[in-house]
Amino acid sequence: MLNRKYAMVTIPGDIKISHFSETVQTNTVNWAQEFNLSPFYKPLKWYDRALFGVQAAREYPFASLEHITLAGELLTWLFTVDDSCDRGSEDKALATEMTDQLDVFISILERKPYGGNGRLELALANIAKKLQIICHDRPFLYRQFCIHMKDYLTECKLEIKMQLHRHQMSIEDYYRERPFTGFCIMYPLVAMFAGLRIPERVYMHPVVKKIELEISLLGCLSNDLHSIRREAELEEGGFNLILIAKRELNLTLDDAIDFVADEHTRHLEEFEIARTFLPDFGDHINSQLAKYIAGVYQIVRGYDDWAVLDTERYR
Repeated sequence: MLNRKYAMVTIPGDIKISHFSETVQTNTVNWAQEFNLSPFYKPLKWYDRALFGVQAAREYPFASLEHITLAGELLTWLFTVDDSCDRGSEDKALATEMTDQLDVFISILERKPYGGNGRLELALANIAKKLQIICHDRPFLYRQFCIHMKDYLTECKLEIKMQLHRHQMSIEDYYRERPFTGFCIMYPLVAMFAGLRIPERVYMHPVVKKIELEISLLGCLSNDLHSIRREAELEEGGFNLILIAKRELNLTLDDAIDFVADEHTRHLEEFEIARTFLPDFGDHINSQLAKYIAGVYQIVRGYDDWAVLDTERYR
């Protein structure tokens, strides 16, 4: 459904939220203060109003308080980094510094020693340690998390480069690069939190990867619609398909919004089709895989509800 006033779209599904949401929100803001993300990167009011803890409670509605709090910390970290990367539209020197910092984040994920006192660096190391503990007996899940994180950070570097050099992305560039910009980072947490024991070969099956890709694109396209007002105000546009299509296809803003809403509908259909091609892995694995796919889908549905109903970030 498209609301022209706010350019919002959601995927089908019931609204869900953990009964721990208020506690998680408090824990998440406290964590941002503990690692001095607030007030160094953003004022406390920004973290309060963003409601990243509530977002985590919507994305993992059936997880434990400890696990949802960890998801809230990760979302807080990701959005702090995301907004810092947007500085490339305003301050070229800060953008260059951020590029160097992204390389440090990648080295932390590669388990290289970090001896500094950087706020985001220490916060990332804290998150990584907690995730390693949760899935110590399922190392594949942590490796997948790190792969997705490094892909995301590499895309952040690309976006900063675009801003610095005024490079304009094409629709083809968008579909090649955009799926790596965030949502898939959260997928391994579904299996970590639910204690799923799905074989690596199943996670890596082409149909499962296709389902993950389509869900990621649904999240990316809905994010483009939610954030268009905010991103249209940046000096240099980034990975927003509305702005890319408007320029490349010579569309009005309303027509570009319709184009992206139609793309969202198309990929929702692709997701449903992909599900019909899932092989039979046996009853036990099929049951766990169904929980995993439902959890991955809930991440985007939960994001949609947070973006539409909760946060002031996109208003």
